[in-house]
Amino acid sequence: MILAEDTRVSGQILKAVGVSTRMVSFNAHSEAGKSGKVLESLEAGQSLALISDAGTPGISDPGRLLIERVASEGYRVIPVPGPSAFIAALSVSGFSAAPSHFFGFLSTKSSARDKELEQALGHTGTLIFYEAPHRIVDLARRLDQQANGRRVVFARELTKTHEQLIRVVAGECEAWFEANPDRIRGEFVVLVGGVSTERATSSVDADHILRVLARELPPSKAAALTSELTGVPKRELYRQLTNDPEA
Repeated sequence: MILAEDTRVSGQILKAVGVSTRMVSFNAHSEAGKSGKVLESLEAGQSLALISDAGTPGISDPGRLLIERVASEGYRVIPVPGPSAFIAALSVSGFSAAPSHFFGFLSTKSSARDKELEQALGHTGTLIFYEAPHRIVDLARRLDQQANGRRVVFARELTKTHEQLIRVVAGECEAWFEANPDRIRGEFVVLVGGVSTERATSSVDADHILRVLARELPPSKAAALTSELTGVPKRELYRQLTNDPEA
């Protein structure tokens, strides 16, 4: 039996390679509920395969919970090397792969999204994110505000007909998308180039100081004092606090 994220998508692939094994739908919504039946099948001596629409199961795709449960019951889980969007993007980014940090999809909630991106930017290595088309401009805007000056690669629709690799610098990300609405289509891998340890530490310190001062002071005053202490431009800090692109 084959557990497939979407039997319609997988059916086309399996038909093309002549595989007629029975498929069962197994996606993010059904993973928890169907894991028990999967274990029953394994107990009965069956062999099962797990596939996703694109990429690799368990890597920002369904499967992690099932794999954890199956392994904990003592069954063997065998990996089959396959496509991985972030590895493909990293290999052509020109950024260092060691260290690199994969974060998958950021939260859809604004406050959590800010916090997750802030924490990610505290790492010195290459940062790797996944993003959907309806949130890519938001991520581009946040990178402009929080990662100004760092190199960014947007890998769009990898291995598909409209594959595109965009190399920009944070500060120019949102403008690139706004210049042509057709660019806001498809699935994205977003890579942010690494920084030196000294620069990363300075950035984290500046952000921490700014947020502490902002609790007690107006944005302009908090930005001015943080700039004096860290050397980060006041304009950039004020924009970070107010989310005002004209600041």
